[in-house]
Amino acid sequence: MFCKSIMLSDHQLIQILSRSKDATAIYDTADLRISFVNEAMLTIWGKDDSIIGKTFEEALPETIGQPFIDILKQVWQSGQPYNAVDMAATLEIGNELRTSYFDFEYRPLVDDEGKTYAILHTATDVTSRVVAWEQVQERQLREEQLIEELSASNNNIQEANDNLSIVNRDLTLSNENINRLNLRLQESETDFKRLVEQAPVPILVFRGEDLVIDIANYAMLELLGRDASIIGKPLLLGMPETENAKAVDMLFEVYRTGKSFDGSEAPVPITRNGETSTRYFNFTYRPLMDNGKIIGVMDVAIEVTEQVLARKRLEANEQRLQSILDTMAEGLVIVDSNCVPTYVNHMAQNIMGITEAQFQDRKYNDAKWQNLRVDGSPLPTDDHPMNVVLRTGLAVYDQEIAVLLESGKKIFISINAAPTADADGKATGGVATFTDVTNRRLILQQKEDFISVASHELKTPVTALKASLQLLDKIQTTIKPEMLARLLFQANKSLDKLSDLINSLLNSNRISQGRFPINKTEFALSQLIDDCCQHVRTTGSHNVILKGEIDLKINADEQLLDQVVVNLVNNAVKYAPESKEIIIEVQKVEDNARITVTDFGPGIAKNKLPRLFERYYQAENSNGNTFSGLGLGLYICAEIIHKHGGEIGVESDEGNGTTFWFTLPLN
Repeated sequence: MFCKSIMLSDHQLIQILSRSKDATAIYDTADLRISFVNEAMLTIWGKDDSIIGKTFEEALPETIGQPFIDILKQVWQSGQPYNAVDMAATLEIGNELRTSYFDFEYRPLVDDEGKTYAILHTATDVTSRVVAWEQVQERQLREEQLIEELSASNNNIQEANDNLSIVNRDLTLSNENINRLNLRLQESETDFKRLVEQAPVPILVFRGEDLVIDIANYAMLELLGRDASIIGKPLLLGMPETENAKAVDMLFEVYRTGKSFDGSEAPVPITRNGETSTRYFNFTYRPLMDNGKIIGVMDVAIEVTEQVLARKRLEANEQRLQSILDTMAEGLVIVDSNCVPTYVNHMAQNIMGITEAQFQDRKYNDAKWQNLRVDGSPLPTDDHPMNVVLRTGLAVYDQEIAVLLESGKKIFISINAAPTADADGKATGGVATFTDVTNRRLILQQKEDFISVASHELKTPVTALKASLQLLDKIQTTIKPEMLARLLFQANKSLDKLSDLINSLLNSNRISQGRFPINKTEFALSQLIDDCCQHVRTTGSHNVILKGEIDLKINADEQLLDQVVVNLVNNAVKYAPESKEIIIEVQKVEDNARITVTDFGPGIAKNKLPRLFERYYQAENSNGNTFSGLGLGLYICAEIIHKHGGEIGVESDEGNGTTFWFTLPLN
């Protein structure tokens, strides 16, 4: 999965691994599909790059029956790395099966939840090292045989001395045998040193408990950045920078215990050209024995610094990329050529309301959700942005669709999608980023609804005003006084309504632009409330009752608060016409004045209460009736109260009336 997601951002890392001398391959699916292999690994396998895209078993069928496929599958399932040293592998190279030896590592790449999405395979051909070690063991065996022969000859000498007078000729022969064996022993030691010095792999031979460097071949001296002057010196004297390295501690441990030890990617400080840096090595420590006694240790080492650093850089870049993807403000989904999600970031999970595991069990056209056009009609599969990308290979930008989720919630998303391809340009899937534009879509819908409502609301008083004026114009010479009064009243009423609508629009616009000044003065609430209720008392349709500390004085904008109280009282008259009593109560609560307006009408449904103060929102009463208006009154009231540093709210028991309340600071 990660190989697909880093194809563009980690291209340079892939180039580095491609050019590295260290053999590297990457498998990115549970069936061990090869998504990347560099030239060094192809050389080891005796294959060409046509194996890319094949499974390990398809690419190297000769390994069937060998342990590697089972080990890789175990690494994928367990998420635990596997290291091997000197492991034999039989590979088909040039139509010929050859057995070679390798140090290798299978390292799983896991996500934040510990799930494996790829395996990084690095390997080093150590056949020459193994062969060299086998030759060394063979030489050592020959030495032991020679020593046994020498011991046998010494026994013969002892017997010859006991029978000196009888076997003089045999003694002479034995002496000749001794000389010949000593010569062979010297030749064996010389052969051993020559073998070590000419070995293509770095080898060090230490003698004694101080680990005096007895032999260091050219390959080892070059690896350590030293010359032959370190030969004959104890290790810590010749290379003091290694004193606290764990690999060196294990070298002394092998000398003390006689137990062999193999190390992988061990860090060791090495000084080269006057600069000390940490280098990484795979190594083998083998004790050297003489008649069952430890006399030294042989060290065969291979430097893997570039390989380790490349992997660390890859892991660091992977972590950085993972952090970027996880903190994106957009949802991100990467799919393979079969539309199966291979990566899903946190925001995508949040937007769609499902987990990563659930995401990976679905495709873009899954039956568990329904894709719709923005108008609500079903979206054909061929028109889905991801289908378009995979079918045509062309990118899609800012296409909005609706998705009906399994929970029943409908969301709107804006999608950008593009195809992904491998290094050869072959399509491998697609990547989609998307944002939740549900709020934006709802705001647009609200604006459209508002324009429709505003047009209707403005048209009504304008039409009535126009009709009154036209009638006055036609009968101006013959009009009766009572008709004139009625027409003028109707014209003024229509003009007042038109003025109120325009003021609501202007106030809403000023609020949205932050231009809503407050001019505070000190006044008594009783006078304000009495003026606000005069128009209701005049009609005689409702009885307005004042209660509480109505003479309480506050410092506020009297004109704006008048607008708030009038709006709340008018709403009580409008939405509760059968409630003949409206109670306005003033209370002092700590350092605030609390004003409530209560009616005894049908009340408001609980699910509508949280939205009453939203701009453009119009609620039905419990009978399902919708009243005229722009849906701005309560929104403007809330903004006025908030500008004063107060709070506003509503309480309603459906069927038993409604209470609107607001608080204002007294100081």
